[in-house]
Amino acid sequence: MRTINKPGRYGDGRGSHGLSLLVKRTVNGRWSKTWSQRLRIGGKTVSLGLGSYPAVSLALARERALSNRQAVEEGRDPRRRHTVTFAEAMEAVIDLHRPNWKPTSNTEQQWRSLLAHHIDPTIGPMPVADVAAADVVAVLDRVWDRPELARRTARRISTTMKWAMGRGLREIDPTSAAVAAMPKHRHRPNHHRALHHGEVADALKKIRASEAAAATKQALELLALTATRPGEVRHATWDEFDLDTAVWTIPASRYKTDTEFRVPLSRRAVELLAKARSANNTELVFPSPVTGRAVSENTYVKLLRDLDIPSSAHGLRATFRSWCSDAGVPRDLAEMALGHAVRGVEGAYARSDMLQRRRALMQQWDDYIT
Repeated sequence: MRTINKPGRYGDGRGSHGLSLLVKRTVNGRWSKTWSQRLRIGGKTVSLGLGSYPAVSLALARERALSNRQAVEEGRDPRRRHTVTFAEAMEAVIDLHRPNWKPTSNTEQQWRSLLAHHIDPTIGPMPVADVAAADVVAVLDRVWDRPELARRTARRISTTMKWAMGRGLREIDPTSAAVAAMPKHRHRPNHHRALHHGEVADALKKIRASEAAAATKQALELLALTATRPGEVRHATWDEFDLDTAVWTIPASRYKTDTEFRVPLSRRAVELLAKARSANNTELVFPSPVTGRAVSENTYVKLLRDLDIPSSAHGLRATFRSWCSDAGVPRDLAEMALGHAVRGVEGAYARSDMLQRRRALMQQWDDYIT
């Protein structure tokens, strides 16, 4: 099993009771290997998940497959052998989707926070087969005053319900009925806090003069200079930067649109990175001075809050975009500088990343804020 490195489904041969190994490559370049078994139960062909390799060995997978087949021969449904709770179902969904989440994403953290704070105290211990719309309402009641969290909670409960339906553990998803029983939300976009572009220069002076770690101050300034996302800066590694050509190439595996993105570096950005390089021999550009690993985004949020700078780290992108509008920067150039994907027909024909035009734009922004 360890040597299989081609995607596909590999059967265990005759007498395997429908056991197979599904091999897929994840977005992170790793291999996902999961056991499944096809059986006829009650006249229907169903697929049962038996776990992931290597946590579940071939011997253990065969043992589980044989046990399931024996249960069917005895007229029992192997899916009902152990009652699956809603919390266990949600854990299974997390395990299923984890290989596709970007390393810089906080998606798993959000799922686990939901599980710990709102699912476990309510429907978590219940059999997933028994959770009804009224039970989902009890969860939504806890978060309904926070619209974005409420929408995310409903969406993730529904995803878990569909997982259970796909494995024959329940028949319907009651989430829509539960949402319909809740009061309507007024749509109020929750934008990131952002400075006016005329305040950035003073904010950067405050940051440089603070007693924060040098890497944190440099990272925030690079965020402002490049208008990139906090996660892209927090996880940046030195092999992504070419200071001779003044280009930062963010790989597709770390970029939101799943495409490689080149960021032109202004003179101040190159100067800042050269200074960081002389003081840092780790793989990460801006490591935590305590752990040596990437810091959390809360590190930047806390510094901005402590310095009374009314902006989020991500809000610096909105500040840059507002300046582009006020400075008369063409829309397509401003959007490309932010790395926004162009959709539809326009996106199909727009193949240039406008690197040289963006280089001049980012130097103009550098001159304005520094």
